[in-house]
Amino acid sequence: MSGRAASAIVLVALLACERAEPEPAHVDPAPSPDSAAPFAHAAAMTTADSLRLALERLVRGADGTSTWFSQQTAGALREVGFDSTTRAATVDFNDLRALIPNASSSAGSEALLRELNAAVFSVGGVESVLYGMEGDCELFGEWLQYGECLVFTREGAAPR
Repeated sequence: MSGRAASAIVLVALLACERAEPEPAHVDPAPSPDSAAPFAHAAAMTTADSLRLALERLVRGADGTSTWFSQQTAGALREVGFDSTTRAATVDFNDLRALIPNASSSAGSEALLRELNAAVFSVGGVESVLYGMEGDCELFGEWLQYGECLVFTREGAAPR
């Protein structure tokens, strides 16, 4: 075999390798659009797990939008609970007052609650939520100038 023929064979082999279809990678199916879980095995997750994920993402400031939350508030989520009988969530934060001082203004508290409620009610099955700070819902309500514990419902996310 001449050098030219050998070069042609090598070239054909290289081109064949370049054109070969790569093996498809294994990709888990995407979660349904109404799922709050960011991964495919979400069916095994509880509502409380989904709530925790949605809220942890929010308090890290992970969505990239203008928000009250940032890396400073990343560890602010203290506890998340869900009662499957009443479909009520409880969300407790560490003390946020020093981390988000301007959230106590009327416009600030409204914006903060809008963000929190959007995250909570993005999780299917949750019908109401009670927020607290350091285990005290009144402390949270006073910080946001409501003066009392507030329960928000899915319908309109209004306090009840």
